[in-house]
Amino acid sequence: MSINPYGSLNSPRLVNYLTSMRSQMDDLQRQLGTGLKSETYGGLGSSRVLDLQLKQQLSEVGVYKQTIQIAGLRLDTIDKTSERLEEIRIEAKATTDQNNFELFSNGRTSSQTAAEISLREFMSHLNTDVGGRYLFSGKTADTLPVQSLDYILAGDGNYAGLKTVIGEYNQADLGALGNGRMTTAQVGTQVTLAEDGTHPFGFKIDNASSGLSNVNVTQNAGPPPSMDVDFTGQPQPGEAIRVFLTLPDGSQSEITLGVDGGQDDPEFTFSRGATPADTAAYFKTALDSALQKAANTELKAASTTRASEAFFDTAPKSPVPPGYLPQARVVPNAGDFTTATTLRDGTPDTVAWYTGDNSPGNPRQDTSAAIDENLKINYGARANEDGYRLVVQSLAAFAASDFSSNSPDNQAFYEQMAQRSYGGLTPAGAEASGIRQNHMEFAAAQRTLKDAETRHRVEEGSLKAFVDEIEGIDKEEVAVRLLTLRTNLEVSYQATSMTLQLSLSNYL
Repeated sequence: MSINPYGSLNSPRLVNYLTSMRSQMDDLQRQLGTGLKSETYGGLGSSRVLDLQLKQQLSEVGVYKQTIQIAGLRLDTIDKTSERLEEIRIEAKATTDQNNFELFSNGRTSSQTAAEISLREFMSHLNTDVGGRYLFSGKTADTLPVQSLDYILAGDGNYAGLKTVIGEYNQADLGALGNGRMTTAQVGTQVTLAEDGTHPFGFKIDNASSGLSNVNVTQNAGPPPSMDVDFTGQPQPGEAIRVFLTLPDGSQSEITLGVDGGQDDPEFTFSRGATPADTAAYFKTALDSALQKAANTELKAASTTRASEAFFDTAPKSPVPPGYLPQARVVPNAGDFTTATTLRDGTPDTVAWYTGDNSPGNPRQDTSAAIDENLKINYGARANEDGYRLVVQSLAAFAASDFSSNSPDNQAFYEQMAQRSYGGLTPAGAEASGIRQNHMEFAAAQRTLKDAETRHRVEEGSLKAFVDEIEGIDKEEVAVRLLTLRTNLEVSYQATSMTLQLSLSNYL
């Protein structure tokens, strides 16, 4: 800064000169106090455009950082919740021990009680929210995703709960005779096993493997499918026939019937009669007993599993399987479920256990966050995704089963249910569970988030440094200039004062 020396006694010029110096001094004092070169962008000269651009970039970085902070909080919560959900799944496998049939006075087993406790905690985590936003409700983040367990199991007067749905399926699958909707008949030496109609319930005849001498087995496609076992002569002691039946959940049941007298007799045996026709009659009796046994154990467990899947598997299907019905319910035949032949859409009068968003598409895309230019992470979740749903379904089916009857097959039914529930909690082969797979997807999003946060922190520091260089001052330089200006101003004031006091007598 150049300060022109005082060289004129012209009053206006003198005042302007002193005023300018005072203005310069005030501006330097302001700079020293604020640390800024100018109070306006105009004072930055040609650098003002660059300064505005840099501040715009800083503002964008600030928005991204705020978005990252919010998304990070949610992802941290999802991370911890997913870890606990996986722990519950692993712990719950121990509760479904098929060898732990301990029936209490309330009609429930100790395993059922433990399974219900695990289920209640699991479902409470699925209702986790952060700041009023439910994490497992998809796009409808303000909606509680999972109903209460009591309501899910029992329903109310308007909506059927899981226990009602299971009861309907059990009746339809076991049939009026309690033998899996099968019929048996004998004509002479021939015994016929047949399905009681064309419908989706009960046993379905698959095939047979016969080791019986003098016995012909013929399968008929139907409808309805049937199997003829013709005793053309007498089988030998120890020989057996194996009948394979498909269960409602797609698994298979094997019934083995052996001739009395073998060293390794199967569970079901029949005697040789005086004639082949008598032997056929004994065979029919053994077959009826075997069907009853299998129906009240394996079939009932498979029926319960299928009913639970129909109740809980509410996620959109793409493509939609042929004949698919949401929350499929049994249609009674004149009020009788044991002779039912069809299913219907159950959504109008069945409890919707999951009440969050259920639109088609990838659940991860339900919640997104733009964390950088052209970079977005997806971290949405729904409680009815397979990974979570299978745990809820498996534990709920086990907890809702009735093992309290005095049926001699009660323990066997328990063992079958425990086995199926355990299977639902256990991923196939060496694969990670559905919960763990989802957790890995969230972890990837979390990693991307943290990387972006680091980049923005570095970028923000660089931008602030550039802005400070444009808008800021060198305090030492300003202080020197201020001191120099103050000295000159004091000298100017003194000189002006002396000059203004000058008179003609003093001059002479």
